[in-house]
Amino acid sequence: MRFAADSINREEFISFDLETTGLHPVFSRIVEIGAVRFRGDGTVLESFQQLVDPRCEISAGAMAVNGITNEMVAGQPTIEEVLPCFIDFIGAVPVVMMAHNAGFDMGFLSAALSRMGMGSPLHPVIDTCALARRRLNLVNYKLETIGRYLGLINSAEHRGLEDSLLLKDVFLHLIRVNPVISSIDELCRVTPVLRFRTFEEMAGQLPPGFEKLWEAIVKDQDVVMEYMGGSTPGSARVVTPLGVTETGGRIYLSAFCHSSRINKTFRLDRIASYRRYSAR
Repeated sequence: MRFAADSINREEFISFDLETTGLHPVFSRIVEIGAVRFRGDGTVLESFQQLVDPRCEISAGAMAVNGITNEMVAGQPTIEEVLPCFIDFIGAVPVVMMAHNAGFDMGFLSAALSRMGMGSPLHPVIDTCALARRRLNLVNYKLETIGRYLGLINSAEHRGLEDSLLLKDVFLHLIRVNPVISSIDELCRVTPVLRFRTFEEMAGQLPPGFEKLWEAIVKDQDVVMEYMGGSTPGSARVVTPLGVTETGGRIYLSAFCHSSRINKTFRLDRIASYRRYSAR
């Protein structure tokens, strides 16, 4: 997919955010979708926000984060009603989409679309968390942390549309950090482009013992793992998990490697052990 080489200010983007009943896309469900279509000059073109009845209980942990209660979603449209509307909103012509810790949101969308027998969107997606790691030097890279650091928010309100609007502002700041990103091509060279198709049914392929990786993905938590591959088999590596993908019949963990300061992929079957890394 090729984009025009003119100024990024004239390009359209879509930031999106999901709120869910829990952390795992196979066992949890979407309770809200928020999104904003905007231009690179900051102009908001349209927005999307819809609560979803998940037809199951929302976990106490999820309610503590997003404030969405079982009473709020009772009687709301189901995901089968909402997703076609969201697909119409993002459009048939692919524009660059973005999410924070994008693997989490893409995993939930892909799982929901798969259950409905719908194909995944063709839109390229960038992870603003990965982009922030290349452009800022912070203690952590949660969206709230970045928003406070940039003076964009004073309080945290984790709802779909509010986070999508904050994500827009964060992205616009990140592309203007020196060296300035002035085109889509430059953006794609700075940060990897993700595709929905690589997330199709991936969460259901996680072998037993790896479920906690989803918690690390959504909470932007570091883990230290013993990896039996690469140039130093058996070494301990500190990484920040970003998502899980399937390629050639194998399952890979996509993660930011702290020693090399770049995104890498690690075969799941070569991860001997992992645990949360707290020296952060």
